[in-house]
Amino acid sequence: MPEQSGTGGGTRIIRTPTIWERVKNWPMDRIIQLEEEINMKDWDEWSQASSWFVAIGLNCISIVLRIGRWFDGQEYDPIVHPVYSSLAIWLFSAEWFLFSLSMANAIYIYWSTKNYHLFEHHLNDRPKSNNIQMQEVGEPVPVWAERFPGNFLYPLLQAIFEHPGFEPNSQCVWVITMWNPSSFCLDLFCYYSPAQVLILHYLNGENYFYLLSAAIIIGVQLKILVKLFQSLIKDKQIIFNEM
Repeated sequence: MPEQSGTGGGTRIIRTPTIWERVKNWPMDRIIQLEEEINMKDWDEWSQASSWFVAIGLNCISIVLRIGRWFDGQEYDPIVHPVYSSLAIWLFSAEWFLFSLSMANAIYIYWSTKNYHLFEHHLNDRPKSNNIQMQEVGEPVPVWAERFPGNFLYPLLQAIFEHPGFEPNSQCVWVITMWNPSSFCLDLFCYYSPAQVLILHYLNGENYFYLLSAAIIIGVQLKILVKLFQSLIKDKQIIFNEM
């Protein structure tokens, strides 16, 4: 129903939505509200906090799988027990799945990049970086080629199916490829790298103290190095802005 509100200068009619309109618009309003909350959320802080728990969970699962192998009564023997038990097959498959997950995360970490175009940089002055290349302005780059594994496969496909070189009248720009892994995957790599998974694979009742200590030391060292390099980049940026 419309409501009337006015001042000394006149009357202004305000139309309030009906109950049916509120019910009909409620799903879309909730979606918009949820999208605003997602955009306002600090995902870097959330990813750093959640990666710690995910890494602890994966390490605990790997240790439990190794303990399960200890309690598997039938050890594989080519003469006495030429066939693996069903429990051993299940445990072996789970261990290989976790190792493959760790390897996939490590590959993503090393190949995760993002391209930046240096439009203000002179073409005759090559920037001092090994991750720089010249690219035609307006050259269509698919979306899948901006992330791993597309950023690795796309240049190879270009070299195979397209003619090398640039058009005579084309405009070019320097493009720098910056290493850009996510915080979640980077922390997960520190706490659950392939080296640590292999160490846990050889865990048994006699060497568990030494191997667990080695896995923890590797994780702490990787995390400290990552933190130091992140601080170095921030400090260099502060110094550069002050100069």
